[in-house]
Amino acid sequence: MTRSLLRSATTTLAPYLLTGPAIAFVAVFLYAPVLFSVGLSFSDWDFIHPDAGFVGLDNYTRVLSDPDFREAAWNTLLYCVVLIPAQIVVPLVLAALLLRVSESRASRVYKPLLFLPTILAYSTAGIAWLWLFDPLNGFLNTVLTGLGAGASRWYTDPDLALWCVAIVTFWKTFGLNMLLFLAALVGIPKDVLEAAAIDNAGPLKRFWTIELPLISPTFFFVAVTTSFSVLDDIVGVIDVLTGGGPYGSSTNILYYMYERGLKYFQFGQASAASVIIIALVLLVTWAQFRLFEQKVHYES
Repeated sequence: MTRSLLRSATTTLAPYLLTGPAIAFVAVFLYAPVLFSVGLSFSDWDFIHPDAGFVGLDNYTRVLSDPDFREAAWNTLLYCVVLIPAQIVVPLVLAALLLRVSESRASRVYKPLLFLPTILAYSTAGIAWLWLFDPLNGFLNTVLTGLGAGASRWYTDPDLALWCVAIVTFWKTFGLNMLLFLAALVGIPKDVLEAAAIDNAGPLKRFWTIELPLISPTFFFVAVTTSFSVLDDIVGVIDVLTGGGPYGSSTNILYYMYERGLKYFQFGQASAASVIIIALVLLVTWAQFRLFEQKVHYES
């Protein structure tokens, strides 16, 4: 009887004992900071004085009416419009091309070289591109001058700084998506592709009508994760390459939040900006699930 009760109690408690540490970790290090940030967004705490006064929606009003935030929001939109399609389409194309040369010795060189930027630290990548983009003695300006073209100011030019950051961010992060797409393509059953080849389906038709639908779960995963990782991945590049300048031309909402909180100690406004970011990410993710989840093909 005692053994039966002990076995029953163990069976009942086992799921909670196994998942409890993970749930506690997520609650303490994810949800608690989010709730604290939401509460802080209604205060005027400056991280120096112990008291934090309640200010209601004043922080949100100040943030939304701040010209710097509006510029950061516009830059964020530009980053997303440029980087999200690029970080989905280009890695997909590269993965498809690598699959075609997977039997050749050259693929052993292509794969590491294409994935190498992903494992580099942002500081290392930023320093490398600072040298390439250097307006005075940089490699790119040396090449342009040698070709008879005029030198460019690159990241010190307000009209080019944003695009320089976008280029470095894409170079730094596209390798992971390429690897995910390549793994999905490799997992397609060979007999399906052979049957399509027997039906005289060309490479492009096979990719569009067979391969792409079969890797749609991976495509959906990459699309969702890329949409909100763009906001986060780009901050490291901005910090190393431009510092948000010149004149705020390359900043984004997350970097605006970082400056308000850790540079100016305006933690109420920084928290309000973070809540706005969370709301935007949740809205975009919800829209993606509503639009694309029904079109994803899952194998039974």
